[in-house]
Formats: sequence, C-alpha cells, structure tokens
Amino acid sequence: MTKPIGYYCALTPGDGTYLDWLQDTYGSCLEGINRIEKLHFLKAITENLIATEIATQGQYLLEESAQTIQKLQEDLYQYTPIGDHLGLAEAIINQLKTQQ
Repeated sequence: MTKPIGYYCALTPGDGTYLDWLQDTYGSCLEGINRIEKLHFLKAITENLIATEIATQGQYLLEESAQTIQKLQEDLYQYTPIGDHLGLAEAIINQLKTQQ
C-alpha cells in the first residue's frame, strides 16, 4: 500500500499548484501513471535536483565529484542486481531528506 502524494509533499487539495493538478490528474498515489512513466518522472526529478544543487553549490562540486560518480555508476551497473535498485534509491532518498 502506498501513501498519497500529500504524505510526502506540501500539498493542499484545491490550491491550484502543480502537485494539486498532478493528484487530480493521476490520482493521490499516482496510480494513473504506469511504471515506465514513473521511472522517467523520477529521472526528471533527479535531474532537476542535480541542476539545483550545482546552481547553489557551484560547478566545482560536480567536477570534484566526477570520479566518484563515474565509479559508483559503473559499479552499480556491474555489481548491483536490478532487484536492489529501487531499494537503493529509497535509501538514498531518505538520506538526502536529512542530509545538510
């Protein structure tokens, strides 16, 4: 059982925000979006978060981290079973929520 968007985000039904539209259009648990659409949506969210982090912290942060990022990606593809990818994503999301 999944929780509704409002559990995770600042959503007030009927407030006219994008989150309100998203819930009205696709359901409170995004049940109107199929798996591939959700994965692409998650990718877009991640890309937006990366761009925002670079904009606030500076391009040097990305350059400093490039080697680590490349190693993590290569190891993920090579050593991590696909069945663990969503669990790993969930762990990282929870860490990002509390990380300064």
